[in-house]
Amino acid sequence: MQSIKADELPENPRVRANPLSALLLCFTIPIFFKGRKKTLDERDLYKALDEHKSETLGIKLNAAWEAEIETKRLKNKEPNLLLAVIRVFGLQFLALGFLLFSLEIGLRVTQPLFLGGLVNYYANPTNKDDKYTAYIYAMGVILCNVINVLFRHPYMLGIQHIGMKVRLAMCNLIYRKALRLNRTALGGTTTGQVVNLISNDVGRLDTSIMHIHVLWVGPIEIIIVAVLMYREIGIASLFGVTAMLLFIPLQAVMGKMTSKLRLRTALRTDERVRMMNEIVSGIQVIKMYAWEKPFGKMIQFVRRKEMSAIRYNNYIRGILQSFSMYMTRVSVFVSLVGYVLLGNFLTAEKAFVITAFYSILRNTMVVAFPNGIQQISETLVSMKRITDYLLYEEIGDNSKISANSCNKTKKTDDLNGNLKLTKQITLEPARQEAGIEICDLKAKWDPTAIEYTLNNVNLHVKPCTLVAVIGPVGSGKSRYE
Repeated sequence: MQSIKADELPENPRVRANPLSALLLCFTIPIFFKGRKKTLDERDLYKALDEHKSETLGIKLNAAWEAEIETKRLKNKEPNLLLAVIRVFGLQFLALGFLLFSLEIGLRVTQPLFLGGLVNYYANPTNKDDKYTAYIYAMGVILCNVINVLFRHPYMLGIQHIGMKVRLAMCNLIYRKALRLNRTALGGTTTGQVVNLISNDVGRLDTSIMHIHVLWVGPIEIIIVAVLMYREIGIASLFGVTAMLLFIPLQAVMGKMTSKLRLRTALRTDERVRMMNEIVSGIQVIKMYAWEKPFGKMIQFVRRKEMSAIRYNNYIRGILQSFSMYMTRVSVFVSLVGYVLLGNFLTAEKAFVITAFYSILRNTMVVAFPNGIQQISETLVSMKRITDYLLYEEIGDNSKISANSCNKTKKTDDLNGNLKLTKQITLEPARQEAGIEICDLKAKWDPTAIEYTLNNVNLHVKPCTLVAVIGPVGSGKSRYE
C-alpha cells in the first residue's frame, strides 16, 4: 500500500469540536463507526494538532533553554532544564493542578458526608427527617460521582497531553543538540547513549507528570480529611492517620533508593547498548576469528549487571505498591478499634463514613503518592542526564589561520568548538620548497585535559606529494582539514 503524506490526511476533528464535544469526547465517535464498518488504515488517521507537532514544541523549548543558559551564564550558575520546561508548559500544568484540587477537595471529600447522612437516615428509626432530606443526600452522592467522572477523564487526558508535549519537545531538543556536537563531545558520547536518552529517560516524562500534582494535593487532602474524621470519631481518628503517616518517610527513603538504582541502571544500559553497537559493527571480524563465545560472555556479564540493578529496583517498586493492599485496612482498623476502646458505641453511619474517608486517602496517599515519589525521583535523574548531554560543547566557527603569521607564538580561537592552540608556526611564503611546514605544535581539544592531544608535532610536506594521516578515533587526525 502506498504511504500517505501527513499533509494529505484529513483535518483533526478536535480542531472544530465545541466545548461540550471536547468535554465528553464526542468528536471521537465517527472513528468508532468507521472502524465498525471496515479495517482502519493510515488513511483514516487525522492530522496532528499544531500544538502537538514536534517542530513547534521543539522551537519553544529550545528558545526557553537558550534563555535559561544565557541567564545562568550571567549568574555563573549551572542551567536547569526543568525551569525551561516550566516556562513553556507551566501555565497549562498549573491550570490542570487547580482542576485536580477542586475534584479532590471539593467533590471527593464531601461525598462521604452525603453518604453518612444517607446511611443515618435509614439506620436511625427515630430519625425525624423527611424523605426529601434522604433524596438530597442521595442526589449529593450521585452528583459527586457524575461530576467527578465528567472532569476526571478530561483532566487525565490533559495531563497526558502535557506529558506527550514535553516528551516530543525534549526529543526535538536532543536531536538538535546531536547535530551540533563538536568532535570532542562526539568522542565522549555514543549512539547508545542518545538512544537510551530518547527511549528511556525522555519516555519517563509521560508517567511522572501525572503524579506531580498529587505530591501537593495529597498532604492538603489528608489534613482536611483528618479534621472531618475528628468531627466524627474524635481523637480516635488521629490513631489511623498517624499509622498512615508513619509509612510516608519509609516511602520517601525508598524513593531515594529508586533514584539511585535508576541512575545505575541507565549507566549500565548505556554501556550495554554501546558494546552491542560495536559488536554489530565488527561482526564480520568476530566471525572470521571465531570470537563469538568470548564476546558473548562479555555481553552476558554486562547484561547481568544491568539486570541486577533492574531487579533491585523492581523489588522496591513491589514493596511500595504493596502498601496499597494493607495500609488503608490497617488505618481503618486502628481508628475504629481505638474509637471503641475509648468507650464509644460504633454505628453503621460512622463505620461507613470513616471507611469512605480512608478510601479517599487510599487513592491519593497510598497509591498515587508513593508512585509520585518514585516517578519524580527517577525523572530527576533522567533530567540530570539530559541536561548533562545538552551542555556538551557545540561546533563553533572555524578560525582562520593566516599564512602571513609566520613565526608568531599566539593562541587561536576555538577550532570546531574548543581547540586550544598554544603555539602555531605557519607557512613561510618565501620558502618555495615547502608545501606545508609545522614546527613544535602543541594542541588539545578538551579544556580539562592535562596532557596535549598533539605535542611537539613537526610536519614538512613537500609540494606535489600525497601524505596520509592515520591514527585511532579522537587522536586529532582531522583537526586541520
